[in-house]
Amino acid sequence: MKKTALQVAGFALALILAGPALPATAAAAATDKDSSDAEMRTLQGQYKWVHQSSPGPLRAEFTSTGEGTWDVAFHFRFDGRDRTYLGTAEGALSTGRLSGKVFNENQRRTFIFRGEFDEGGRFEGTHEETTSSRAGRTGTLSLVPTIDS
Repeated sequence: MKKTALQVAGFALALILAGPALPATAAAAATDKDSSDAEMRTLQGQYKWVHQSSPGPLRAEFTSTGEGTWDVAFHFRFDGRDRTYLGTAEGALSTGRLSGKVFNENQRRTFIFRGEFDEGGRFEGTHEETTSSRAGRTGTLSLVPTIDS
């Protein structure tokens, strides 16, 4: 099922709100598949919110909208509730840089994320909440492709 940009933005925002420094301990292994070979890719890992003592699990669904562009949905649990932040992303899903913007469920909060994939296919990045005047760091996230992506 294809997600709307708004749904994707909400998911991404949830990831960002979840926290900083995410020591991703996802058990999924990276695949050799190039992101251009699949319409939808799923990555799993962790997020860490700056004010949290421990990381939380995160699932990110990327749906291709063109060469190196994606709709993204971040799924996570925060403050006792399941969250989905939706938005968009640019970059590769296997090597190099990836960045994007997501929104919370009511579209009142905007989060940006950015980071890079290492040679092993693991993404390490940061997330920030943005306002009209500035961006404030909110945490970190780590992701790896799921085996079936």
